[in-house]
Amino acid sequence: MTRARALVALAASVALLAGCTAAPELPAPLTKAEAEELIDQQNAAWWNSMFPDEPMPTARVVAYLDPRDPGTAINDCLISAEIDGLAVAADGSWNMTKVDAATNELLNRAMFVCSLRFPYDLSDPEDFGMLSDAQRAWIWSYNQKRLVPCLQSLGYVIENRTGDFDARDSYHSDWWPYFDIQPVPHDEGEWARIDLRCPPPPIGQTYRPTVDQLGVG
Repeated sequence: MTRARALVALAASVALLAGCTAAPELPAPLTKAEAEELIDQQNAAWWNSMFPDEPMPTARVVAYLDPRDPGTAINDCLISAEIDGLAVAADGSWNMTKVDAATNELLNRAMFVCSLRFPYDLSDPEDFGMLSDAQRAWIWSYNQKRLVPCLQSLGYVIENRTGDFDARDSYHSDWWPYFDIQPVPHDEGEWARIDLRCPPPPIGQTYRPTVDQLGVG
């Protein structure tokens, strides 16, 4: 979600959540440089988890991928590595028909290098799902103080969480209240009613359980 859209969503949520105090100003998102630094750190950790005794390889960037529509560039890159045992289906997907340590090592190396050749465009880190700790803390507070109480006011049974945000604890950083709703909304009409009365956080992604995940018939 872009910052402009986030501000519009924030204005709507402030207007619709009647009786609540005004939401605080949205925190600053990650900059492109900060996002790229985080990706570099993740790549280093990824490589070291596979080959800790080898220096991390470098690769020339061929193209930057759109996080919203990355296409098949990485998949095509991997296929072009021509790894023995890599079978390509008619739809362009692939799977391994040969499983051994040497082949797995070749696959891991190819996947890593292809990700370097085709990195994501991080001009807008939120499009890649990357949020600053300040944004994550804002979402935690929004869920705790606004979204969950509003859902409770609509008659849903949902437990609120206590305490302050802790960036080191996934319990705090990956809280999606919609997965805790009882009874579970069964259709888009009910979700639309929820969105109207209790808008989701105006920053970050909105994750909801699917019928398959919940086993709802």
